[in-house]
Amino acid sequence: MAKVRDNVRIYGDSDSEIFLAPLGTQLPTTLTGMDPAFKSVGWLSEDGISASISVDTKKLKGFQGGATIRTKNTSTEKTLTFQMLEENPNVTALYYGHGAVVKSGSQHARADLPESIPVIERACVVKVVDGNVTRLDCYERVQITERGEVVYKNEDSTVYEVTAEILGASYFLTNAPAFLE
Repeated sequence: MAKVRDNVRIYGDSDSEIFLAPLGTQLPTTLTGMDPAFKSVGWLSEDGISASISVDTKKLKGFQGGATIRTKNTSTEKTLTFQMLEENPNVTALYYGHGAVVKSGSQHARADLPESIPVIERACVVKVVDGNVTRLDCYERVQITERGEVVYKNEDSTVYEVTAEILGASYFLTNAPAFLE
């Protein structure tokens, strides 16, 4: 196969973002027209979005020489890790697991933090853009598992880092020319 420079992607244009919605929300079937229940988490850190796949494999070795003669994948874990820069009710509910924010007029709002973090599940769409190429990674269910530290510093922005375990059906949609040939 020939090397094709136009197939090299540098995702991260300004239209790139992560959208979350309640479980059961219809995932997109085209690159346009997403269900309005999907809400953007806003600005992401310059570290981008990390998608990771971990596969545990059992190796069957033959008696004669101990060479591997067959492998079997025994488990698969898929995760997303991202750092959110905006502090808003959608982001803090994802990080802390708090319920609805209660407003006291226009002076202040209160979010009660749970003693124990609940399981937080959402439908998720990751939109990445490189010029005219758009890719939507669509996940019917993600669970927020690990969280990074939140640090308040006068020289850096506050960051809410989360890892999402991908469960259930997933697929991607793209208009990349290599997939349309």
